[in-house]
Amino acid sequence: MCTLIVLHRCVPDRPLVVAANRDEFLDRPAEGMALRSSVTGPIVAPLDLEAGGTWVGLSARSVFVGLTNLRSTTTTMTLKSNKELRSRGDVVMMALEAESAENAIETLLDLEAETFNPFQLLVADGKDAWLLVYRGEARAVQLEPGPHIVGNVVDAQIEAALGVSSMNHSGILDSEPRARKLTRIRERVEKLMTESGRDLFEGLAGICREHVDSDLTGLVELEGRSEGDGRSPFESTCVHVADRYGTRSSLLLELSADPDANRLWTTDGPPCERPYENRSSLLKALGVRQGSWAETETV
Repeated sequence: MCTLIVLHRCVPDRPLVVAANRDEFLDRPAEGMALRSSVTGPIVAPLDLEAGGTWVGLSARSVFVGLTNLRSTTTTMTLKSNKELRSRGDVVMMALEAESAENAIETLLDLEAETFNPFQLLVADGKDAWLLVYRGEARAVQLEPGPHIVGNVVDAQIEAALGVSSMNHSGILDSEPRARKLTRIRERVEKLMTESGRDLFEGLAGICREHVDSDLTGLVELEGRSEGDGRSPFESTCVHVADRYGTRSSLLLELSADPDANRLWTTDGPPCERPYENRSSLLKALGVRQGSWAETETV
């Protein structure tokens, strides 16, 4: 997954609201969102048929987990990964099997060094939210209530909170398309939250469908070449690159203080082309259990 929007304890009566787009090579096989089994109980999640595991999911304990890949620390622009390392999808499954977001982070901070390709993992249960950053080793920061945007670069404020100023080596530059995307999305989300009376799903769906004008720079980045000076399709929320790579699916999730009001909408394909389908019945089948977070006031 490459774009993750999380509204953590900042919407009245809805401790957690999520919007997410998954960007991936179009020929990588996967199954869509479904009720599945885990070691500790049922989960709702898609499935990566190539490496196993998943990139996003929700457990019956109301633990939400979403993973975004991070760029390699090398200077190349390639999207290739070291396949000798363990699948990052295993990490998502480990978090979904935890009792709580806090418990998941406690477990994942013990991940073996240099075992996975770089990633960011957001774990939330409506009461607590954490962001774990893995670049050779795991580091985590607890997130304050509010909107959080996670992508393929580490936010400068997160780097500062982790006490690591060089995770991206060159830092987040205004010219980096993935960084520009996060800035644009954050501005759009903050504006959306001021629009009283508007359904959040409607507004978040619009953000997930957004494109920016671009040229072939995205293909240049995908193939690891350095030429090209136009705007990149990776700056779009909904990504399309040369019929080879792009946004494969999208989801909207809302956990409410009233369990009957929980919502899940998904698309099988890019949200600019496919309508969202109401999959809230999966949450009822999952039987999401409310914890102390149900009484936690939003900020």
